[in-house]
Amino acid sequence: MTISEETAYARYRDLLRRPRTAAALAAVVAVVSVAMQVVVLDDVSGPLLVVTVGSVLVCVLATWNVVNFGRTAARRLEDASPSVGGTFSWWRNGTGGYEAMPFAYGADHQRFAYLSYAVGAVPVEIGHLASQAGRGSSSPTGRRHAYVAIRLPERLPHTILGFGHRSTVLGIRVVPEQWHRSQLVDLGFDRRVKAYVGDGGEQTAREFFTPAVVAVLARVGRTYDVEIKDRILYLIGTRSVAAGSVRRWSRQRDLVESLARALADDGLWAPIRHQVRGNGPRFGAMRADVGRAVTMFAVVVGAVVVVISALVIYASGVLE
Repeated sequence: MTISEETAYARYRDLLRRPRTAAALAAVVAVVSVAMQVVVLDDVSGPLLVVTVGSVLVCVLATWNVVNFGRTAARRLEDASPSVGGTFSWWRNGTGGYEAMPFAYGADHQRFAYLSYAVGAVPVEIGHLASQAGRGSSSPTGRRHAYVAIRLPERLPHTILGFGHRSTVLGIRVVPEQWHRSQLVDLGFDRRVKAYVGDGGEQTAREFFTPAVVAVLARVGRTYDVEIKDRILYLIGTRSVAAGSVRRWSRQRDLVESLARALADDGLWAPIRHQVRGNGPRFGAMRADVGRAVTMFAVVVGAVVVVISALVIYASGVLE
């Protein structure tokens, strides 16, 4: 069912309103709770301190989404539409047929402020995704992802690429890979690049990920998560491609379009085409390392409990 542009724009404005409202309310609660601590109460209140910290956290997260997924980014994509011969849309319900991780998991998916156009003969879509963690849930901060979807000439196995930028701090690994190690494919050159490939797609992945392709993807991987599923390569980020300064927007757009042009090279696809057409291999799904995921979740929950408990104990004066 198609909807009018007026309705789409109204839905888009509603999506923007939620994190703004959350940020404003959280800021008010934080200010009031701090004022009560300073003016009304003689001693620091543990529960009130927890409320203050929680309100500040919600305010920061909601403000991040307001700044990085707001009207400025949307207007830049809208303004670029005529010059690239593309189509800009304010809002559409659902995933649009996309299957990357943010689209495949969660609930209430809504694409908003997205631009569809072609770089040469390669279809590209730059946009934003709103979703919830589960059915019936409603995040006060607004769950948001930036995405780029680049359509490929041939299908490829489900692949998650890791370049180490998001998982290490000062050379120390702080985020373990969540994918099963048995699906880690050795590409034969740069050890810093980790490619997790669905079962049955190992040979196709080695054919596709040449040193030249990986070099281009490594530039993109400094900012975005890279995922491939069937005929689409996805870039997933926590900040809109069009957010920030005009200079950043120009750099990010050049980065995306350079990648699209590199993927249009017919010589890259000749060996892939021979493999996947006809009775080509059947590619399996990615498998999560459940043990690692449970461990990571337990560590995060434990850390949060320890921090909150320490704040409450300190505020209650038990250690004095």
